Amino acid sequence: MKNWFKSLHKWGMQWANTKWGAWALFICAFADASFLPLPTPMFFMALTLLNITKAYKYALFGTMGTLTGAIAGYAIGHFVWLDAHGEFTSLARFVFENIPGFTEAVYQSIHIQFTKWGLGILFLAPFIPVPYKLFSITSGAFDINIFIFSIGTLIGQGLRFYLLSFLIIKLGPAVKKIFEFNKKPIAILATTCVAIAIIAFKVF
Repeated sequence: MKNWFKSLHKWGMQWANTKWGAWALFICAFADASFLPLPTPMFFMALTLLNITKAYKYALFGTMGTLTGAIAGYAIGHFVWLDAHGEFTSLARFVFENIPGFTEAVYQSIHIQFTKWGLGILFLAPFIPVPYKLFSITSGAFDINIFIFSIGTLIGQGLRFYLLSFLIIKLGPAVKKIFEFNKKPIAILATTCVAIAIIAFKVF
């Protein structure tokens, strides 16, 4: 796990000062919102911390990458997730068995959340530790209105990326000192969350 974070940092540094950094984030966000479990928020923070002047540009690319990926995930859920009898297809079974964090139990749990919260869950989804692909695929499978789904995704994901950008800019160099990549992953997450919480408290 520690080596994985170091690899992410190294990859971020390779892209940070190139014209392709934003597009790398776009692709990462697209895949993460549609079919692959990728650490988009961590990559976004790594990329932004290495080039703070492009924070809002990265937020735009992250938002649009997530939106387009979510629409692709919606299409998967709508067209190829259930068969004509309402049973899971072989693709759905493959995802349940091979994609980390995406199980049939989680799928049913998301269904319950949609029933309880309605479309409001789409606005909360970006701020809870659940991969957004779960919401995009299930939205398609549950036949949620795609226009409303897209608007909810755009607003929710945009708020997340731009809020992170704003806080990183406000923290400035202090964030780089807190966000030590050579520490254990749990320490990275903990110190980053603490830093963001402190700044959010001071700013708001």
